[in-house]
Amino acid sequence: MEILKDLFDEKIVRIINLFIENPQKKYSLTDVSNFSKVNITTTFRILHKLSEKDFLKAKVIGKVRFYQLNYNEKTKELTKLLKKDSDPIQEFISAISTHPRIRKIILESKENNTAKIIIVGDFIPQHQINRAIEQIKEKHNFKISYVEFSENQYLKLREFKYDLDKKIIWEKPRQT
Repeated sequence: MEILKDLFDEKIVRIINLFIENPQKKYSLTDVSNFSKVNITTTFRILHKLSEKDFLKAKVIGKVRFYQLNYNEKTKELTKLLKKDSDPIQEFISAISTHPRIRKIILESKENNTAKIIIVGDFIPQHQINRAIEQIKEKHNFKISYVEFSENQYLKLREFKYDLDKKIIWEKPRQT
């Protein structure tokens, strides 16, 4: 990471690191400014640039704009460059998101060495998921528990006002 600090503006690296360390978390402009210790004007400029380049996704809730890491090929490569050690959840996403029937991955909760994940899709390949969980458990001593929902079950939960959309950490891109 020291090499990147020499090549890039240190403020940009600090802001990007904030999002990489907490990929599922949404931050407001002032949160990013406070946590990264970058003044608010510079933070606004950097967030705008990162959103335009598709590294971050921005969502307006009420009158406040929230930013979250947009998990795609660009951010995956950037994460590999900036992360000292690999993140077991990102590794899990990489291992299972290639299957065409998986639509969404939702991080229900994460504690020290465990995570509870909801996988949305139809006829999900349990053997592939279980293999990925075992590899991560062996490599990182990190336990992942999951439950699968069909698309219909997910939509019905939304009708019951369960707000799972805030916890989505990966979603299959819509085909146009």
